[in-house]
Amino acid sequence: MSFGLPLTIYLFLISFLNGIQTNTHKFYVSTTTVEFKSEAKTIEIISQVFTDDLEAVLKLKDQELTLDPDSYQERIDALIANYFKQTLQFSSKGELLDYVFLGKEYKNDITKCYIELRLAEVPDNIELYNGLFLSLFNEQQNIIHFKNADQRKSYLLHQKKSRVSLSMTN
Repeated sequence: MSFGLPLTIYLFLISFLNGIQTNTHKFYVSTTTVEFKSEAKTIEIISQVFTDDLEAVLKLKDQELTLDPDSYQERIDALIANYFKQTLQFSSKGELLDYVFLGKEYKNDITKCYIELRLAEVPDNIELYNGLFLSLFNEQQNIIHFKNADQRKSYLLHQKKSRVSLSMTN
């Protein structure tokens, strides 16, 4: 399922609102770009999340930490990597595909997380589960932008629909 103009308007509003700096926000959204690089047999993933949401979920494991600036960078990176492994999963034929958390960067009130998934063999389809912040916010929405060669599709995931199948073939 792909979205046209309504999603474009929605994304514009989110981008505009991201530019307004506040300590709290009244909408709960993440954006994840998933790009398949067929020549290298890799999937590059960039997830953009609100830093305060990420900090809130990580504080469930460690009350002492602070993001931007990091209080304990190595510990925070390990916690983020673990959280993503639990809530952002890729699978093929029922088997989880392992990926590497490469790092993060802060920009205003957003944290960008960089992930790489290397494929030994490229399956026809990969199922993506995105449960980022679903346990914290009932209103959470997770936008997925999938790029494969000249194919581009966007998906909106939420509490009632947290999975999507991505076609790796053109």
